[in-house]
Amino acid sequence: MTKNHFRSYFFRINVLLVFALLSFQKGESQDLFIGPGSEFYLMKDTDFTTSNKIVSIDFLGKFSVEAGNDWGSDTEYVDGYVTAYGDGDTKLPTGNNGVYAPVFAKHTGNITGFYSNSSPPGGTNGANVDAVADVEYWEITGNAVITLPWNDNSNITELVNNNGGNLSSVAIVGLDNGTWDLISSPSTNTVNGDAQNGDVTSDANNSVDLNGFTHLTFGIDHQVVLSIEDQEMTNGIKMVSNPIKSTDEQIQFITKNDMKNLQITLYDINGRLIKVFKNIKTSGKIGAINKPNLKSGIYLLKFDHEGKQGIKKIIIE
Repeated sequence: MTKNHFRSYFFRINVLLVFALLSFQKGESQDLFIGPGSEFYLMKDTDFTTSNKIVSIDFLGKFSVEAGNDWGSDTEYVDGYVTAYGDGDTKLPTGNNGVYAPVFAKHTGNITGFYSNSSPPGGTNGANVDAVADVEYWEITGNAVITLPWNDNSNITELVNNNGGNLSSVAIVGLDNGTWDLISSPSTNTVNGDAQNGDVTSDANNSVDLNGFTHLTFGIDHQVVLSIEDQEMTNGIKMVSNPIKSTDEQIQFITKNDMKNLQITLYDINGRLIKVFKNIKTSGKIGAINKPNLKSGIYLLKFDHEGKQGIKKIIIE
């Protein structure tokens, strides 16, 4: 196994040296196409340029970098998959169709990224996702804290203005089994810049297992969009017991004031709809819904009343 690893590493170095030699001999950089069964490996801090050319890759070719790589620009990027080997803070220089959209990753272990300037697949929005962008997407595997950039192409202005008008509500969302959900906990994404040029970073304190998502793009974090009234409603609802025993027949809650025509929607932790309860009322500030046959785990209850919303997380033992 050590012998094979040495051969692989030796091959990567030689590809890099051959490319550098060609550039030196002709006095200029060359177009770079990575053919089937070939790998181009770029060590960090290498003085490398394609003279404003886009690197193209055959489906069976591979462009890879050493962790800590910072190569890439809006005129020099890789149209295809990019892999970073090792641990570190790395820029994956991905782009497509004239759009440079690199992935910035603080990763543990290898990470691979790909960008497409086309609409992501459709899916259901999870309980904490109000909207999903339909302009572009990334495919990323590995474990990392990631930052995704946007520009004029991304149409963040429309995404934000149509969903609460709060730029800080932009988050990274991932598609998992047909459901778009936040890849980090609500209200943990960090937004920088403005609606024309900026970026969003997943929870800086928790690495994300990206292997569970087939596609990633921008979305709107419902919890950030909540108005002051919505937040007051959330804070005004208390669960009678939480965790809730699997043998309990009802899920009981206490509200700040008695309510009529309350709608309660039950979701699983991935945002998949389980059941909607309509025309619920409280008496003596206590209300209840019949508990479906639920497996042990974490669930979300969304309360809707007179245009206000509240979210409570519950645990079924």
